[in-house]
Amino acid sequence: MGMTSVRRLAQVGVITVCAAALAACGTSSRSYNVSGAPGGNSADCSGLMSKAPQKLGGHERNDSDQKGTAVWGDGDVILRCGNISDVPESAACTSVKGVDWVVNAKKTHDGVKTVLSYGRSPAAEVTMSERIKDKDAVIGEMSGIVSGLAEQKVCAKRG
Repeated sequence: MGMTSVRRLAQVGVITVCAAALAACGTSSRSYNVSGAPGGNSADCSGLMSKAPQKLGGHERNDSDQKGTAVWGDGDVILRCGNISDVPESAACTSVKGVDWVVNAKKTHDGVKTVLSYGRSPAAEVTMSERIKDKDAVIGEMSGIVSGLAEQKVCAKRG
């Protein structure tokens, strides 16, 4: 075998390995370090996810392998739907476009902000990274789709 044949075989080998690696990346799902909430596979959560926009906060929507979740960018905005109630009843809330939101103080730190819809069943939780400059605009857009979830109660303590 001549030197040209050996090089050609090596090139074919490298191309084959690269193609296999790219194919694996293209078919693998990403979790974006987000876990689905209990009840995230409900019809209400599926309906909410189907209404979630393709672009939010300047980032494109990406698929997550978790039911009841949507992700924009590389986890810059994360929407979770389900039976989520990890904020106290006494927490102050803010109404945005008819949806009450409570800041989850345990998950809000270092430029990251997490809000939870209040009085909706199922609940919606939105986490925004420090890279999202206009967090209020994101919450406003999410309010438009979250308003379709059943309202069980309204917030008594306005912030």
